[in-house]
Amino acid sequence: AFHSEIINDHKALKKEQDNYQAIPVIRKLDNTIVQRNYLQIKQDVQDIIQAEMSRLLNDPAQKHLVIRKGS
Repeated sequence: AFHSEIINDHKALKKEQDNYQAIPVIRKLDNTIVQRNYLQIKQDVQDIIQAEMSRLLNDPAQKHLVIRKGS
């Protein structure tokens, strides 16, 4: 069995929270920018996969490493 008790110094926590400062906005992002970045990253990953598959399939020493679906 495990027993514990959480002890918080609420005055110290309140003092610490009162000293918090807002994080300044460096750059505003909207859904269009996020979506465009997502699609670009997705395309980059597909390009890397295609390049690596071509490299492996064109190298007789590494061709056996590729597992084809349905084979």
